[in-house]
Amino acid sequence: MTVSATNPMADLYRRLRAVGLTKPFVREMILPEWWDDQAADNPAGYAEGLTFLSRHLGLDLATLRDPARPVAFRDFGVCKFKKSQNVTEDDLALARAMATRAAQLVNAATTESPQPIPKSASQIRAEILGQGEPWVSLGNLTDYCWSVGIPVIHLSSFPDAKRPDGLAAMVRGRPVIVLCKKNTLSAWLLFILAHELGHIALDHISDDGVLIDESMKHNVPDQEEVAANTFAVELLTGNAAGRFRTTGRWPNARQLADRALEMGKQLRADPGHIVLNYAHTMGNQFWPVASAALGLLEPKRDALKVVRQKLAAHLDWSTLP
Repeated sequence: MTVSATNPMADLYRRLRAVGLTKPFVREMILPEWWDDQAADNPAGYAEGLTFLSRHLGLDLATLRDPARPVAFRDFGVCKFKKSQNVTEDDLALARAMATRAAQLVNAATTESPQPIPKSASQIRAEILGQGEPWVSLGNLTDYCWSVGIPVIHLSSFPDAKRPDGLAAMVRGRPVIVLCKKNTLSAWLLFILAHELGHIALDHISDDGVLIDESMKHNVPDQEEVAANTFAVELLTGNAAGRFRTTGRWPNARQLADRALEMGKQLRADPGHIVLNYAHTMGNQFWPVASAALGLLEPKRDALKVVRQKLAAHLDWSTLP
């Protein structure tokens, strides 16, 4: 189909690109399958397209409608940015808007009522292990969150924008956790999930506010970040000061994986977390060994599937557009 010379979509794509939203991303990931840019030749069709973009991306509808104004995001309330020194809040603006909007949509489709959760990581750990689990894993910690009315989402489709590791939001009184790290290994998502749950349990998030973690590895370690990390380590290992390291000759990947499995059984700690904990303690040169060991522990790499299947099972899909 031919788009007329007066069709407003070309200018709209240009304005969206200024906030990091590329045309291929908008066409392939956001606009519905039936959309054709020729629909914007009709003012009613164009208005419908703008409303769709605003609803799904958290964009301010008034700025979308006015071609003389730059596109802006809606006011999503107070946001705490936990980030590394070389990353700005503007770098995270698009990811924040998309993740917050996803949290709002999931909140609307979640039937479980939010329940108070303990401020003690050890108490949550005891509840999970008391159900016969060998350790706190990505699967059972996700189940725990859903059981207390905290949805857990994995949002991986981002345009050319800075991708955070994760965030926690309060949406009309309900905490929501959004995992954003594009990694299929459970150990990575497990620690992010435990960290974000720590922010929620320790009341680091204001009403209708958001806390966004740019990088678990590189965030400036302020008081809240240290507290959330401590919470996560205690939840996963049973010891808030739990740090694993090796002395003498470094193990190879197979030896590290076997050692993590053995320690996991003894300490009731996820072997993948033990490997990541080793790498964090030992320093950057240890990461290649740790990455290879994680691959041996989880050859199927199905972390995203775990989170998404549990999300699908809990949502009332009839409430979503």
